[in-house]
Amino acid sequence: MTTYIHPKDIDKAREALWKQYQGANAVRASLFNLVIYTKDNERQAYLQKTAQSVIRKFPCRIIMINEATDSKESYLRTFVSDLQPEDRSSSLFCDMLNFEVSGDHIDRIPYVVAPNLLADLPVYFLWGADPSKNDLIGVQLKDLATRTIFDSETSESMTAFSKTLLALHENVSCDIGDLNWARLAPWRDLFVHTFNDPEKLKCLKESKDIRITYNVVSTKQFCHTKIQATYFQAWIATKLKWTYESTLGTKDELSFKYTTPNGPVTVTLLPGKYDQVLPGRLLKFESFSTHNEHILLEKSKQNPQQITIHHSTPYHCEMPAYFLLDKEISGKSMIHEIYSQGTRGCFIDILKLISKYNQDSICS
Repeated sequence: MTTYIHPKDIDKAREALWKQYQGANAVRASLFNLVIYTKDNERQAYLQKTAQSVIRKFPCRIIMINEATDSKESYLRTFVSDLQPEDRSSSLFCDMLNFEVSGDHIDRIPYVVAPNLLADLPVYFLWGADPSKNDLIGVQLKDLATRTIFDSETSESMTAFSKTLLALHENVSCDIGDLNWARLAPWRDLFVHTFNDPEKLKCLKESKDIRITYNVVSTKQFCHTKIQATYFQAWIATKLKWTYESTLGTKDELSFKYTTPNGPVTVTLLPGKYDQVLPGRLLKFESFSTHNEHILLEKSKQNPQQITIHHSTPYHCEMPAYFLLDKEISGKSMIHEIYSQGTRGCFIDILKLISKYNQDSICS
């Protein structure tokens, strides 16, 4: 049973909890502050699991804030708990400060969070709610952060989400990032590796039809499965300096039309189902050029870490090449964002492009 305390008694509760670990070879350490804010109980369980993955290698002070949006009463409840790696593989001990808030008390959150941040250490703020919804808590906490990490899975519209992040980037001094953007790092590395070849790059630039297949299998925590594929095609478009024209599509299948120096190109997002792959992850990339060249990057169903690379022309077909992706584990995107320096210019360019899209079904 949870024992609630007054915010002024947090330090006493922390020390009492720490005494329970005396003689157990536990080590209390913190490299930074990690503030996590969410409005969804299902999402809170996932984000807490993510925090467990983070502290396995990087101990930190964790502050978890959960806003109850369906409560008719106003309250601010506080309790202290411990958090250890899920597999208990480490002797590290991290205390977690928990705030449950509702109604008129939400404006008190910055005043109870700020005094409990460890001084002289970076503050990473995971904004686990839709920032385009005029979120009072998120708006206030971002001012305390060294880096604000967004969770685009919570957004109902990627267009509105991108516009909001661009506005925050202009008006706030801290760096920004997004978990779904970070999850694409292995595929971006694969893409750079593949199209470092001048012949393949020429084929890509002359594309008339590109198809990107994503894993449509969803869970309670992940139901907006087109987001990573949308980010990926926008990254390609910005890097090749394509001009956006229009968006068409249905719930699962979406097409983006661009003009390029070599003519029009259509990028289509297609649903696929790999039960052994995490929701929303990319499964396949195909490019068809104006000269009937074909490039295929496809994730293996037998070994999801392995990508097979095919390249064929009307005159020859290359032997398949293989690329091994890093293993997909919970919390890896969070660690990537925590240790990213600055706000990458390409991410801002992508947000600018997505903010122009005339179709909000990306997150439906």
